[in-house]
Amino acid sequence: MANKNELQTCVRCGYVADKDDRYCIRCGAPLKNRCTKEKTLLHKGCYKVNKPDAKYCADCGTETTFSTWGLL
Repeated sequence: MANKNELQTCVRCGYVADKDDRYCIRCGAPLKNRCTKEKTLLHKGCYKVNKPDAKYCADCGTETTFSTWGLL
């Protein structure tokens, strides 16, 4: 059986997924709350994984995936 560090819970439906899964297989929601700041000519991009309740990135202040998906 997998230990707690190898599982993650979907914030939308509560499904317990494997640590390597990127999206929930039950509802399609993202499983990691990443920063949405993309790479541009002036910025290298952020993509920090934030806490599940973060609406904005702790590093750069850009909206997170959970916020843009309406999960918060």
